[in-house]
Amino acid sequence: MAEQAPLKTYRGNCHCSAFVYEITPGEIKQSFECNCSICYKKAAIWVFPKATDVKFIKGDQWGMTTYTFGSKQYNHKFCPTCGTSVLVIKQSEGGEAQLGINARTLQHGHLDAWKLERKSFDGKALSPAYDAPKFTGPQPSRDVEGGQLYTGSCHCGAVTTALKSKPFDKDFKGLVECTCSICGRYGATWTYPYHEQVVIEGRENLGAYVLGKKLHTKKFCKICGVVVCSEPVKLSDEDAAKLDGPTGEWYESSKPITAFNLRVVNGLSVKDLTPTLFDGYNIVKPAYVEP
Repeated sequence: MAEQAPLKTYRGNCHCSAFVYEITPGEIKQSFECNCSICYKKAAIWVFPKATDVKFIKGDQWGMTTYTFGSKQYNHKFCPTCGTSVLVIKQSEGGEAQLGINARTLQHGHLDAWKLERKSFDGKALSPAYDAPKFTGPQPSRDVEGGQLYTGSCHCGAVTTALKSKPFDKDFKGLVECTCSICGRYGATWTYPYHEQVVIEGRENLGAYVLGKKLHTKKFCKICGVVVCSEPVKLSDEDAAKLDGPTGEWYESSKPITAFNLRVVNGLSVKDLTPTLFDGYNIVKPAYVEP
């Protein structure tokens, strides 16, 4: 009889810690990266434990926001407070539901999702093809020399976007993927245009999450959970003057900027770009405390 691999417990959570779970599979050595329309926009990378190997320590799947589309076989679940995509459940008739955990939510002390081997799955090839929502709003007001217009959306289309920028290609400089506690969970690929280069329609459908020093707001679609942007909080002059030197300088420099997630741009693949990987998990202070 083959010797059974020893079980190992991993803990994970959404960023705001409303949902904390543990899974007890064998050692996790690889994940699955799907390029379908929703997994790509959410930058999810999946591990698939047995449903019986998942235990919620705080909260449960029923408290998460559920998003489904198309054949409605898959329920994508995310935290309504911080926008973290936590899991997906595939419904099966007469059988046990299949459950996928977004490995980005596993605690860094248990597993570094950035270093985890990824096996590709071509979900984009599955039928029916995704019909990307169209942007119909006004163009951004700021002209960009040699630039072009990029339009995009969350997955459900409740939020649509337009961005004027120089062409995004492998030589484009200044793109960032950050490993900090929130960006690592989002998996966003950030670009940093001026506010006037961006138009976001459907802002009433954006959830807002403020964390850490409360200087920026992460914004995601409240319906489908796709992360759209990060925008500076508007501090009064009095509150801004209270910031320490380096923090104040960083805040002032970021005030005219929208951090924009390129994964929302339809017809563009971040796989064709060369973002810089920033080690925010170890550099950003104060350090995030994992629950």
